[in-house]
Amino acid sequence: MKGDCKLKNNKLYNKGKLGIFILLALSFLPEIALAAPWDDTADKVLEIFTGGLTRTLAIIAIIVSGVLAMFGRMQWSWVINIGIGIVLIFGGAAIVDYIIAAAEG
Repeated sequence: MKGDCKLKNNKLYNKGKLGIFILLALSFLPEIALAAPWDDTADKVLEIFTGGLTRTLAIIAIIVSGVLAMFGRMQWSWVINIGIGIVLIFGGAAIVDYIIAAAEG
């Protein structure tokens, strides 16, 4: 494939590979790898996914999908998938904590 060959010889492509390599190499430095900004950002993302607005939207999604399924406008498999997704979003932190506790013994 000629397009692939041109892409691999492209200087921008090679600079991108070099940039990724440098980022990976820098991530092994203790000062960068253990940086607190990553933790703060991750905590904020977790708070967004499990916050009050998200909880309200999840409740509305369950109610609306349940009503639609009762009237035959939505398949029950979709309602189950929505419910499982909500359980994984809100229970994700507890699931990970359980796995870590089990691994530590």
